[in-house]
Amino acid sequence: MQSGMNGNTNKTLPDVAVQKLLSFDALCIEMGSGLRLLNAYLHELSLVSSGVPYAELGIGERRRASAAVSVIMPDANGEYTARSEDRGLLSNPSLTKPQSIAVLKLTGAMTTADDVSSYGVGLLDSQLRAAYANDNIGAVILDTNSPGGEVTAMQMLVGAVEDRNKPVLGFGRFAASAAYGTLAATDEIIAADKMAEFGSVGAVITLDKAFLEFYAENFLTFYGEDAPNKNAEWRAAVSGNFGPMQERANEATRKFQQQVSKQRPISGSEAYQRTTLSGAMFDAVEARRRGLVDGIGTMNYAVARAMAWMQKGKSGRNRDGDKSKEKQEKKEARKANPKLS
Repeated sequence: MQSGMNGNTNKTLPDVAVQKLLSFDALCIEMGSGLRLLNAYLHELSLVSSGVPYAELGIGERRRASAAVSVIMPDANGEYTARSEDRGLLSNPSLTKPQSIAVLKLTGAMTTADDVSSYGVGLLDSQLRAAYANDNIGAVILDTNSPGGEVTAMQMLVGAVEDRNKPVLGFGRFAASAAYGTLAATDEIIAADKMAEFGSVGAVITLDKAFLEFYAENFLTFYGEDAPNKNAEWRAAVSGNFGPMQERANEATRKFQQQVSKQRPISGSEAYQRTTLSGAMFDAVEARRRGLVDGIGTMNYAVARAMAWMQKGKSGRNRDGDKSKEKQEKKEARKANPKLS
């Protein structure tokens, strides 16, 4: 808990500080797309403040679209041609045909909590668990178009994916940072096309300089003397020392990289792997070469791969040893043929 006192009641927080993004926790997000989403959000706020009715902005429709669920069910011939957008099918086995495939959406900035224009990842978490509980759903596909977001949001979804009792596949158009970290926990990752992008493995912390200056000038904060390390990074930043904050970002990045390394068969020499996990984004072809994705194809291809996983009768490549075996085989192949590195 932190308490504060305004040192000068005549001063108010500058509009510029209110309008800017303030986050002194680590984020796993690709900044280009992340800032575009922030800009769109601020633009919508300005429209509402200027008198444009909220209902006319289409925010509610976009919010509902982000929560859409598709259930692909086999027809009488066993072909996966029937698609239903009825979200109730997830939790109603009596209406779901056996060996159906649920397609769930991971879109936009990933947050732990809902806001006025989007849902937090708690909704997707609950959708995944509903799909696990439905015995007639044989596999799940995560249709992904996201720049990432909060570290905690990523870890919530990674935990939900790791709890699976059936195959979960990632299908990505743009899967960066926390979004890629989520897909890395799935059984297989498929790029939607050759121009799809993956990566941005790393953490970032954004501080608002205007707010820091305002806070330092106008607030007094008293901490318990027996808690000298509480908010240590923030306290250092307010005083002008950004070293602890940088180390916090470094530590979050190291943990993220280690997690992806354990989940994915990252290829190449150590130097090559460091580049793969350096925070760069890669197109689908390069991402497949580096071990970030497994294949490239349309949603029909993803459905076919889900069918193949269902026929295997197991899931959890990252838990049953198949992945580590593949990784070891690749390492042995590189030793035999160094050109593979």
